[in-house]
Amino acid sequence: MKSVEERLKALPQMADSTGLQADEALKRKILRAAREKKEKKAPVLRWVPALCCAVAILIGVTAVSLPSLTPAGPQPTHVPLIDSLAAGSDLPLGNKLALDVPPGSITIRSSSNPSFRSIWAPASGGNFPLIGVNGRYYRMLTNPTSISSSLLGGSLGTVEHYTSEPALAGGGICSNVVSAGETVYAVSGMNGAMAAAKVNGVLRVFQRVSFGDNALVGGERLNDTLKAGSVVALELTGVGTINDSVKAKELLNILLNNASFLRSGGSETNRSLLIQLSSGLVLQMAVNGERVIACGTWACPEFFDAFQEALQ
Repeated sequence: MKSVEERLKALPQMADSTGLQADEALKRKILRAAREKKEKKAPVLRWVPALCCAVAILIGVTAVSLPSLTPAGPQPTHVPLIDSLAAGSDLPLGNKLALDVPPGSITIRSSSNPSFRSIWAPASGGNFPLIGVNGRYYRMLTNPTSISSSLLGGSLGTVEHYTSEPALAGGGICSNVVSAGETVYAVSGMNGAMAAAKVNGVLRVFQRVSFGDNALVGGERLNDTLKAGSVVALELTGVGTINDSVKAKELLNILLNNASFLRSGGSETNRSLLIQLSSGLVLQMAVNGERVIACGTWACPEFFDAFQEALQ
């Protein structure tokens, strides 16, 4: 399309060919017509940004107000059965608060065939991290990564020997992970099955185990190394999970009343029995056949038979 200027330059030729008078009046008429045409287009151009904004707002509102496109019907849920983020809380299981236990603690979920998980801290330099208290040994747990001071019982004394070879230490309290001078505490309600102390400034929990072929002291039995009064759930690798606290207590009582001591030593396996307590703490025993291993090795076929029946 020719511009206004081109049309004006062509006026003399147009006049010659059409007989029109190429005077000033015709020039003004052409300029006015061009101006009116431009003004008619301008409102449309001014509305373009506004229209784009309106479309964007409409899309935004639609995105917020549209119903979810997820399939109808019940969705799968994962309810924690053992939640030791709540270690130190007295609230009911499933409604506990995190308190001062940081993230990273183990959560046991319902499973028909739970996989193996170990919560014992791994060995380093030939020995696992431990505390020895007058011949009784406690292994550090990775779960939880710290505990509330509300779980502490009385003082057991302070670490006298900080050594990488706890088996060579004399009497008293020794450790290869808790610094000399740190206080070692009993864990409230655990009847000697657990101890606690600060490791690098963080309050950690330790479970009673055998060490250096030492397990029981004097006339101790399994009940002295494995507290069962407040159990709320059990998980047995490859078998199942019991989250009924009544059944869990019955099963652990069968274990405590029927287990036969085989030897003071023990070994780690790829199966475990995890024992959840109402405080949020978790105890662990290795499992080999119909034997359980923590502070010594114990045989108890009655427990494994009853566990299978409880799952039915």
